[in-house]
Amino acid sequence: MMKQKSITVITLVIINLILLGCNQENHPTSHSQKYYSSKLAQVITQKVTARTLTHKVSGYGRVKSHNSVVLKALETSQISAIYFQAGQIVKKDQVLVQFDSSEEKAKVARDQAQLDAKKQTWLRKKELVKNGIISQSKYDDSESDYKQALAQLEQSKSNLTELTIRSPFDGVISQTEYHVGDIVKVGDILATLYNPEQLNIEYQLPALQKADYYLDQKVTVYSALSSLEHTQGFVSYVSPNIELGLVSLKAQLSDAKQFSPGQNVKVVQQTRQLLGQVTVPTSSLIRNIQGAQVFIVVNNKARLRDIKVGQYYDGYVQVLSGLSIGEELVINGQNYLRTGQKVEVISAPSQKNSEKEGKLLPFKSSQHNLEGKK
Repeated sequence: MMKQKSITVITLVIINLILLGCNQENHPTSHSQKYYSSKLAQVITQKVTARTLTHKVSGYGRVKSHNSVVLKALETSQISAIYFQAGQIVKKDQVLVQFDSSEEKAKVARDQAQLDAKKQTWLRKKELVKNGIISQSKYDDSESDYKQALAQLEQSKSNLTELTIRSPFDGVISQTEYHVGDIVKVGDILATLYNPEQLNIEYQLPALQKADYYLDQKVTVYSALSSLEHTQGFVSYVSPNIELGLVSLKAQLSDAKQFSPGQNVKVVQQTRQLLGQVTVPTSSLIRNIQGAQVFIVVNNKARLRDIKVGQYYDGYVQVLSGLSIGEELVINGQNYLRTGQKVEVISAPSQKNSEKEGKLLPFKSSQHNLEGKK
C-alpha cells in the first residue's frame, strides 16, 4: 500500500514538472522578449543629392621654357671648379663653371708684354718720322706691328674669358653630368639655365574628345615620378590638327618651381561640366549578375532598388536612373540586409566634420575621370 502511494506521488511530481516546462516555453521571460524585439538591422544612411560633375581627360607631355639657354663648353679644357648645384637659383653674370686657365693666363701676360714693347717702338718711330729721321714705310711697319700685338692680346683675353662660364640671366640651373677634373670638348652641354616663371607644358590628348578642348581650361600637372609633385595651369594653345589620333596642346603654369625643362609630366585637363547629376558613394553599391543595386530606407524598412550607373569619380558614382534626390540611401550596413527587413538608422559622422579631417566619407575611393562639386 505504501509502495503504491510513493509511485503515485512521484508520478504527480513528474507531471507537474512537464506542465511547468511547457508553460515556460509558451510564455518566455520579459528579458527574452526585450532581446528579440531589439534585434534590428542597424544601418547608416544619407540623403541622395545632386552634384555638378566635371569631366577630365588625361594625357602626357613635357615641360618647356619660353626663356632657357643651354650652357656649352667653348673650349676643350679641364674643369677646375663648379659653383652651382642642381635646382639652384643663380643671378646674372654669376660664375657657374671655371676651366683650367693657367695656360691662357700665361699667354695673356706674354701678349701684354709684347704689346707694351710694340707700343713703345711705335711711339718712338712716330716722333722720328715727324722729324724726318726715318721713312714713312718704317713708321707704318711699326704701327702695323703694334696693331697686330693689340689684336693678339684681345684674342687671348677672349679665350681666357671663354674658360669661365657665367649665367646670362637670372634663373634656375639644372643638374650637370660633369665633375671637377673632367675634360670637356668644344660644344659639350654643361647644364641648362631657365626662367622658372616662364614654363609651359606641351602635351597630347585623345582626339575623340577634341570638341571639348578650349583655351583657359584648367589643368593639373603631375610629375611622372611622384604624384605628390603637382601644380595648376591653364590651356594656352589647342592645335587645329590631329595626328595619329592625338591633339597637341600647351598649358601655361602658374607656379612650377618643382619642375624643370625637359621633365616628363602627366596632365589632367578639366573639360565639360555635367549639372545636377545624382551620385552615390561607390561603397553603397551592391553588384551582381543583375547589375547595380542599392538599399534605401522607407518607413524604417529596407528596400532593394535596381539602378543604372554611369561614370565613377573620387569614391562616388553617377546614377543615370533608379534613384531620386532626397531618398534615404543606405551607405553602411547594406551587405547583410534583405528587402522588407526592419532597420534602425544610427547616426554617422557629419560630412562637414569629415571634410575637416581631410575625408569626405569613410569609404574606399575609385580613381576615375570625373570630379564632383555639390
